[in-house]
Amino acid sequence: MLKLIRSEWQLLLFGFLMTFWSSPGQTFLISLFSGEIRAELSLSDGEFAGIYSIATLLSAIVMIWSGSLVDRIDLKKLSIAIVLGLGVGCSLMSVSMNVTTLLLSLFILRQLGQGLMFIVSSTAMVRYLDEHKGKASALASMGYAMAEATMPSMLVALLLWVGWRQSWQVGGLLLVLFMVPAILYLLRGHARRHDHYLDQLSQNSTDDQVPVYRRRQWTRKEVIRDKYFYLFAPGLMSQPLMFTGFIFHQVHLVESKGWPLIGWAALFSIYALVSVGTKLITGISIDRYGAIRMVPLVALPMGVGLIILAFSNSLFGGGIFLVLTGITVGFQSTVTAPFWSEMYGNQHLGAIKSLGASAMVFCTALSPLVFGWQIDIGTGMSTLAIASAFYIFITSALAYYAYRSRDNLPPLHG
Repeated sequence: MLKLIRSEWQLLLFGFLMTFWSSPGQTFLISLFSGEIRAELSLSDGEFAGIYSIATLLSAIVMIWSGSLVDRIDLKKLSIAIVLGLGVGCSLMSVSMNVTTLLLSLFILRQLGQGLMFIVSSTAMVRYLDEHKGKASALASMGYAMAEATMPSMLVALLLWVGWRQSWQVGGLLLVLFMVPAILYLLRGHARRHDHYLDQLSQNSTDDQVPVYRRRQWTRKEVIRDKYFYLFAPGLMSQPLMFTGFIFHQVHLVESKGWPLIGWAALFSIYALVSVGTKLITGISIDRYGAIRMVPLVALPMGVGLIILAFSNSLFGGGIFLVLTGITVGFQSTVTAPFWSEMYGNQHLGAIKSLGASAMVFCTALSPLVFGWQIDIGTGMSTLAIASAFYIFITSALAYYAYRSRDNLPPLHG
């Protein structure tokens, strides 16, 4: 891994920074301002959650188209355009005075931050560092973990100092002033790398010594007709679907279990460390064993954690749930992009990844509403945990069936 960092540090740092600065579009950051936004715009919790879900669902729909731009537009130009657009989204949020401008600003933040910043970063890692796509994906995704660890405390301090509107203005300004020069510097000479990638793509398509799964470059239309897409995808989507639902309603979870909220919050530092460690291990394992065979295992730790959560009323049980979920989160975030690359090739990877990314965003929009509806009708968190675990085990079994029945899987490396 050190050799990879030394030789490709510029592209890896580009990927890291793109995921780090995706923060303005992430739930963990936007939620920090929810109280101030609701108070100033006279919104209830349910009304703000509804607006947020609508913006996220719209983003998921548009992402099916926008994600394919990474296949057609120069990486440097597209990245700068996304950063500038995200800066506009921050500025629009800072001046939101009604539901319309709030919805529009949330849509821009979710589309460009949560969506395209991640698609661009992960696609670049697997497309241009194909032989090291596992380790590259793990290193780039560390940016998000770093943002989770540092951004909240800094933004809370900024919020207390200048207020929520000025905080969005400062954040958007820093994003543009830092990222535009960084992209111009880190992607110097990228045209040569892209030309080399195209040459390899052309050679692989005609070389009989290259395995079939590496020669064929699937289009998105072909992927949609592939039955294995529908067998593998639910396993990859189960973590964002379930975890978002529980985390969005974590206060209700803590209250139902009788845990101190400060004790529950303290456990997230352990969760973050476990997630980071899992990313590194998973990245190395992908480059050795391939990503496809790992998909059936991705969500299983969280499934076990949910069973423990359902039957334990102690905070220790909650800690085990978060540790096992941290393993799944680290696993899933690192496996996903290499999986799409191994399954369907790199030529149309942006368009193909946009399908998965759109489904993921849809899950993060849908699960809080579904969980909230179940809570409102009296369903207990333990029951929801058991049902979620059952869903995870079913989707993992489907992925295992797909792995065992699919031909031309990647050979064991090393």
